Amino acid sequence: MSTPGGTLGAEFERRFYPFADVVLRLANTEPGERAKAIQEVYGRHIGYILALLNEMAEDGDFAGWLAEKRSPNVEQQIQNRAKQHLNEKQAKQTYR
Repeated sequence: MSTPGGTLGAEFERRFYPFADVVLRLANTEPGERAKAIQEVYGRHIGYILALLNEMAEDGDFAGWLAEKRSPNVEQQIQNRAKQHLNEKQAKQTYR
């Protein structure tokens, strides 16, 4: 959830769920296809962003992220949230 009145938090939330949805789809696809898709993005950039997020882990209350196990329940929650964000975006475009 974003901080009330915090535009950066709201923007991060809005952009995070579509990204997370793609990551989940990558995790659940065939290894060869996954490797090809991941190689489309410059690997050092992925590593750099992960390192920055790791530095902020304490701030975000996810310091134990390396011990996190895969969870179909959490994955479903993320996918539902991504779908909700997509639906909201489409609704805003419809009413413009």
